[in-house]
Amino acid sequence: MNLSYRSIRILHPGVTLVALIFSAYQVPNVASAQAVAAQAAYAQALDLLRNGKNADALAVINAAIDAGARDPSLYNVKGLAASELGRDQEAEESFRTLTRLAPRSAMGYNNLGVLFSKLGRNEEAATAFREARVQEPENFTALLGLGTSLVKLNKYVEAATYLQRAWNIRSGDFQVGYEWALALREAKQAAAAKKVLSQLSAPQDSELAVKYYSLAGVVAEDLNDAAAASESYRRAFTLNPNSYEIYLALVRTTLSAGSTPTQRVLPSPPQHLSPEQNLAVGLLFVSHGLYEEAIPRFEETVRQDPSSEAAILNLAQAYSNAGKSSVAMDLIRRSLERQPSAELYHVLANLDEESGQYVEAAQSYQHAVELDPTNEQYYFDLGMEYLAHFTFGPALEVYRVGTQKFPDSSRQYLGLAYSHYAVREYKEAADAFTKALEIDPGSLAVFQAWNTVLSFLAPQDWEALLPRLSRLAAEHSQSAELAFSYGAAFFHSELAKGEKAALDRPRTFLEKAVRLRPNFAAAHLELGSLYAARKQNQKAVDQYLQAIRDDPKSDVAHYRLGQVYRQMNKLELATQELARYQELARLHEDELKHSRSAIQQFVLSPPAKVPAKANDEELSHK
Repeated sequence: MNLSYRSIRILHPGVTLVALIFSAYQVPNVASAQAVAAQAAYAQALDLLRNGKNADALAVINAAIDAGARDPSLYNVKGLAASELGRDQEAEESFRTLTRLAPRSAMGYNNLGVLFSKLGRNEEAATAFREARVQEPENFTALLGLGTSLVKLNKYVEAATYLQRAWNIRSGDFQVGYEWALALREAKQAAAAKKVLSQLSAPQDSELAVKYYSLAGVVAEDLNDAAAASESYRRAFTLNPNSYEIYLALVRTTLSAGSTPTQRVLPSPPQHLSPEQNLAVGLLFVSHGLYEEAIPRFEETVRQDPSSEAAILNLAQAYSNAGKSSVAMDLIRRSLERQPSAELYHVLANLDEESGQYVEAAQSYQHAVELDPTNEQYYFDLGMEYLAHFTFGPALEVYRVGTQKFPDSSRQYLGLAYSHYAVREYKEAADAFTKALEIDPGSLAVFQAWNTVLSFLAPQDWEALLPRLSRLAAEHSQSAELAFSYGAAFFHSELAKGEKAALDRPRTFLEKAVRLRPNFAAAHLELGSLYAARKQNQKAVDQYLQAIRDDPKSDVAHYRLGQVYRQMNKLELATQELARYQELARLHEDELKHSRSAIQQFVLSPPAKVPAKANDEELSHK
């Protein structure tokens, strides 16, 4: 969360109502009894105002006005006193009277502008300050007030123009420089804002200094200078150690600066942070991979609000990433004893899986599904847990229900397809893979999954799939993957017909696939097989070599190339390719054995428990 300038800016236009007293319209030096009385009332009221006796000042002025005095200065002081007393309507009427009595003076319009600004009537404030400039174009107060009002109205470029003119009149004035820099920053002119700020010094007043350093930090962030921003925020926080917003900005920029652990030593956070604030600080540390630093903030959040599932989840993840998985699992289990939660069970399942506790992981995934049968992620992960550990029957049951409950989820169909594939139900696998492809035809992962079943189907099994693949290829004519899918399926279907095979149409689609994507290893491999089937051996060799260049670990490409070389009586080359095939095949087998050995202790205790019907009614178990 970025530190908003609106939480650090000077809220008042810079010339307060009380300050305007000292530039008040003076009573003309006329030797008349009425003028002398008005001057005396003005002086007395002004003295009372300066001493905070606003009601007494207003009483003196009202008495003079009631006695017949009509001097502009009296209405000026009356407006000031009324405003200080919160009698804003009376103040407005007094200043409007002042503008009628002294229409050529900017003073009444300026005071109206300040009053409107205080009341949040920014459009009216800008109008009043513009009128003041009509009377006195270079009036400093009018320029400053107009610029500040325009900032509040989000008219930053125009505001900067007037504030620059005010600066030219009184360069070095902190209020003008601050508001000018603010306007420039909001006008997306951060470099110009930085230049203005460099001409200012932090004021002695700590509140103003905090605002100065905070704006300097915001500008530095805009300029992607995290180190400078961090230094500015650090100074601001030193002066105001109770500001959560400044602390959050300090943490963010210090971490973004990429400093060493010594350089990123941070002060203690403000006291009495809310649970949400502690959580936000912790998430900042997590976003930079600083889990140890995040843990105290998350722990404090949990202490403040033990029911906060977000805090528990983040604390558990921080523990896990800090190498404290057992602590994380203990935390979640204690929380689950108080209140069962699908999301907590889901996270616990992931932690169980990472810790090698596969039975416990499956059970936790099952609990997540039971508690929230509407969550597609939970079904998918439960099924994958079974698939990953070769328990295909339960996986098949999970994904059968998953595809009913979530018919638009391609990955549920992928899970179902892999489950069928694992138990050698290739026809059913191909149907599910194709359904996944129909749902998400642009997904490379879905296409790669579909491609796994290509060589396992019987010729007659392709007949039901070819029309579906043809429609996909036609609807997505620029997709190399879908051109390949239809072309390869068509080729395998025709190949079984022997001499009656019609290979021109599948060749057209396979050639289109490699034209659309020249480095398409699978397409080159199938095209090579098609050429080999037509006894066009050299073309087949060229395609197999290209497939190997695109995918050097393709054992099938080496095997088929070796077979073609043998048919061409190039026995030495054939021997080399077949030897490479055997080498790659052994590597693949070793990888599979390693995978199996990693999960050999996995023993499924209860079967999968999933809703028996594709609805959200009470769960039943198989």
